[in-house]
Amino acid sequence: MLSERDIRWLSAMAATVGFGQSALLALVPVIAGRTGLDAPAIGAVAFAGALTFLVGAPLWGRRPQALRARFRVLAALMVVGQSLFLAALVLPALPAAAALGLLALSRIIYSAGAAGLMPHAQATVARATAPARRPAALARLSAGLGGGRILGSLATLPGAAGLWPLLVAMALSPLTLLAAPDVRKPEPADATGMRLPQLARAVGPLLAIGFALTLGFGQIQMTLGLFLQAQFGIDAHAAARWAGVSYALTAIVMIAVQLQLTPRLGGGAMGVMRFGLALFAFGSGVMLAPLLPLLVAGALLAGAGVALATPAYTAALVGRVAPGQQASAAGWLASVHVLGQGAGALTGGLMFAMWPGAPFLFCACIGLAFALALPWFFAGKPGEPADAGP
Repeated sequence: MLSERDIRWLSAMAATVGFGQSALLALVPVIAGRTGLDAPAIGAVAFAGALTFLVGAPLWGRRPQALRARFRVLAALMVVGQSLFLAALVLPALPAAAALGLLALSRIIYSAGAAGLMPHAQATVARATAPARRPAALARLSAGLGGGRILGSLATLPGAAGLWPLLVAMALSPLTLLAAPDVRKPEPADATGMRLPQLARAVGPLLAIGFALTLGFGQIQMTLGLFLQAQFGIDAHAAARWAGVSYALTAIVMIAVQLQLTPRLGGGAMGVMRFGLALFAFGSGVMLAPLLPLLVAGALLAGAGVALATPAYTAALVGRVAPGQQASAAGWLASVHVLGQGAGALTGGLMFAMWPGAPFLFCACIGLAFALALPWFFAGKPGEPADAGP
């Protein structure tokens, strides 16, 4: 069984992924200045990493090595990837094509390793914690990931003087994986696992919930600044400032909910999921109010709803499959999250063009619909999510 220290260390490992993701985005101006690449080229590098993550997350769950050996392989890939990224920024007089190739290679290698961290960490928690502790432990992982993203986004605040420490930290932070807790080797997937149709019936509704929530939250993130301009008639700079404040506060609230509220909630994963989805729907609806404080409050409520629902449906998902399939199932969920975020950015812009409030209304409707549909999704099925809750 995992101790509290082990769970804290797994959370720190998750933070390294969030740190690497958001620090890269914060460094976009530096990348452009050092390499001469324009925004579309840097965007293509980020897309290559996202695509690698999308494909790699489910595949890592099928690897047969012992768990600690897996984390060592992931650490090696992440360190190599970040080292190539560092080289692309510091090598003098590097041609633009060479810089682009080096950056793309670095992101592909890094993402190939990062894609396996959360699925294996989640499977470790599922395998080595009691069902009553599982949602809280998974919430700690999500909080670690979110905390790393906040640190990464703030890493460039010291300015140019702080660039070298940041780059070194990005390159060396994956070494935290080398101290991963060791748990027993999982059973072979083909020994106790479900067949594909049975597996799809067991986890399909939970994957749909994960996709819907990340789709909706991605729409909010994509359109919030634009909506502030349209709703309140403020200029672009003021809208960006208010959107940034809202994002930061929402991230803080989400981490606080996952660390403080989730461990104290009862009612099982089904009840926590329903509450989180309903809160997401309510917060999204509040964001349509013609008052700026209410819009910010709605964003905080919607984020809190996502923070509650995510560890609940993750615990339910890994609890509905055989031990040897838990890492694969968590990998599918990670891929679904990536798909949802990308689809949210795309559909959010399209819906905003139809009507500025459309993304928020859509989020309210989809959150409410899934909250009401939960009993129907799992009625009469064995091992329903409520069994995996606290």
